[in-house]
Amino acid sequence: MADGAEGPLTQEAALDVASQAGAELGLAAAERRVLGPVGANASVLLPNEALVLRITAKANAERMRQELDVAAWLNDSGVPAVRPARPAPMDVAGRLVSVWHEVPDPRMADSAELGRALRRLHSVHSPDEVRLPTLEPLRGAEHYLEAATGISAESRAYLHSRLEQLRQAFRSVEPALPVGPVHGDAHRKNFASTPSGEVVAMDLERVSTGPREWDLVVAAVYNELGWYTDSEYTAFACAYGYDVRGWEGYDTLADIRRLRMTAWLSSRTGREPRLVPEAEHRIATLRSRPHRFDWTPGV
Repeated sequence: MADGAEGPLTQEAALDVASQAGAELGLAAAERRVLGPVGANASVLLPNEALVLRITAKANAERMRQELDVAAWLNDSGVPAVRPARPAPMDVAGRLVSVWHEVPDPRMADSAELGRALRRLHSVHSPDEVRLPTLEPLRGAEHYLEAATGISAESRAYLHSRLEQLRQAFRSVEPALPVGPVHGDAHRKNFASTPSGEVVAMDLERVSTGPREWDLVVAAVYNELGWYTDSEYTAFACAYGYDVRGWEGYDTLADIRRLRMTAWLSSRTGREPRLVPEAEHRIATLRSRPHRFDWTPGV
């Protein structure tokens, strides 16, 4: 999604906004650092304050407010999740900033921990106090493609065409599991294991109501990509109690997940040209559909 008059959200812009937010709140921000890649959002750690600032465009105001409400609801429901340090976002330098407590000494959840965390999250009923949107697994993908200026026009055209095909296919999916709250972006980096033994759900902006299979398909796709070994995937499925690969709708959701991953990576190619070869490679494999996708993780 395009940002406003402040221009695109970059690492430098995020650090500048974090500095201004720190000054407004009286926080030590000199040692601030960006966490992870910057896209529509940026996360900046203030290590001396044990706080994380989430920064986004004003156009995303509703989503940011919902993320804060969802975090409060999950924690109240006994599902460990990141905790807001302020109940509402701030307006800083033309962008919105939410303030969160840092997860202490986190490590990325392993596959079994992820399976147990999703089983726990999926056990809660839809909240009365927060209106969850209906899951749209390809929501925002068009904005990714608009920003994908580093890939070829032919590749962009293919992704646009495939996007519409899969959007139609999703409407015909019949879930096997009960529909209810889902994380919406349930990959391993969005669940942190802490020294206390809790596995904390993070990045809650896509929490919605939909087929639980959407959360489960991520680990299965990771296994297809070689990012989870067979034993790691088995541990995930056993911990959750269900193997989504045997469900008749699996191929559709796996295709959607791979397309979304590719569109997101492609959206970064304009400002990160180093990603162009990987993005074009992923697009080529979406077309050729090899037995095992050999994508590079962590880019």
